[in-house]
Amino acid sequence: MGNRLARDLVNTPDRLAARVACNRAGSTDFDRFVLDLLEPAPADVVLDIGPGTGTQMLPLASRVGRILGLDVSRDMVAALEPRLQAAHARLLVGSMDDLPLLGLPAEFSLVYAVYSLYYSADPRRVVESVQRLLQGPSARFVVVAPDEGNNAAWFADLGCLFEVPADVLEVPGICRRVILPAFQDHFRTVTRSVHRSDVRFTAVGDLMRYYDGCRPYCRPDRRADAEAYFRAAFERDGVYTISKRSLGLVGRP
Repeated sequence: MGNRLARDLVNTPDRLAARVACNRAGSTDFDRFVLDLLEPAPADVVLDIGPGTGTQMLPLASRVGRILGLDVSRDMVAALEPRLQAAHARLLVGSMDDLPLLGLPAEFSLVYAVYSLYYSADPRRVVESVQRLLQGPSARFVVVAPDEGNNAAWFADLGCLFEVPADVLEVPGICRRVILPAFQDHFRTVTRSVHRSDVRFTAVGDLMRYYDGCRPYCRPDRRADAEAYFRAAFERDGVYTISKRSLGLVGRP
């Protein structure tokens, strides 16, 4: 799965918040796409794998029976915890790769991983572990991850400036190549949905804030070169677009 640790280094609370803000501004219907896949219900007992800044966990906390967020980053948990007010919502520091060792009861009706499962050292094993935690007639595992073509032109432009790490370039292929087959092996029914959007930047400063949010693969030591490169693109085209492609999977035992 490439260097998972290198991918993890991208995610500090501030960097993740910057990327999420840019992506949500350009993909106004992405939250609805995810919510339609999750189909939260008041009786649901939920596990959020990699809640990050709480993009899904915060709104779901008021719509489900119980919710647990599992995040490997103590900094992420510390930043999210004060914002999580519901008594039936809690956070746990731990790795998705250690699910069988965490002692979680097999009582979840909904487990989801939105833009997080590809950080696993072994996504296939996580899918298998989640299947064992699901219980009830409405049980489901929902994964949303980058799809083929995600960030393609962005990565190509960055490649004109420096070598983009191989583990970053492989991310858009992981969902179809690794996660989807694991779903098909462990779930009775699997449905697929595709979301496409374009994040449009109209000023180089806005794009460079996104660049800063993508460290370390967007190298700080090449920031000045990158700003000059993208400034020329804005002068030529007046806008810069990053294409987002997401694949949503719903697996039911």
